[in-house]
Amino acid sequence: MYAPIPALNLLKEFEDGADDDFAPEFELIEFGHDDGGYPQLSDRIRPFAQATGSGSTYAIWLRDERDDLATLPVLFLGDEGGVHVVARDLPELLRILASGWTPMGDWAGVDYADESEAADGDEEAYDPCPANPAFRAWLRDRFGLEAAEDPGEVARSAGEELWEPFAAWIGPLIPDAVAARGKA
Repeated sequence: MYAPIPALNLLKEFEDGADDDFAPEFELIEFGHDDGGYPQLSDRIRPFAQATGSGSTYAIWLRDERDDLATLPVLFLGDEGGVHVVARDLPELLRILASGWTPMGDWAGVDYADESEAADGDEEAYDPCPANPAFRAWLRDRFGLEAAEDPGEVARSAGEELWEPFAAWIGPLIPDAVAARGKA
C-alpha cells in the first residue's frame, strides 16, 4: 500500500502502469515524506507528489481530525517559496491534474498554464503529458470526474474559500505566506 488514502493508491497503480507522463512534471513521492522544505509545517501536512520538476510539492493539509484524508484540502508548497491551497480535496486536485496544465507558483500565488504547443505544418507538437488522454479516461471511469477546464480558476476558488482558516493556521508559522497575499 502506498498511502492511507484509497484514491492515492489507485493513482499510484495508474502511474506505475503509464508509459509516459500523464500530468506535467507530476510524480508521486513517498507519502508523508518531508524533504525539509517547510519543517514548521511537518505535523500538519502530508506531502505526496512532486508538483513541478524544480521541487514544488503537493501535500494534504491536515486541517482537522477527519478520518478520510481525501476530503482534506491540498496545498502547493513552492520551491521558490509560497504555500497555497490549490484544491478543496483530492478529487479536485485530480481534476486539475487531468487538465494537463503546468503549475507555477511563488509567494504571490499559484497559477496553471497550458504549455502544450499546437503543430504548425509538419512540425511535431510538444505535449508535456502524452498519457493525459488515458488519465482523463481513467479519472472518468474510476471517479466519474472530468478534467478542469480552467485549473487556475479552480485553485483560486479553493484558495479564496479556505483563505480564513488557512491564514489563521499558516500566518503564525510562515508570516510571508499571508503577507504576500496583500502584495499580489
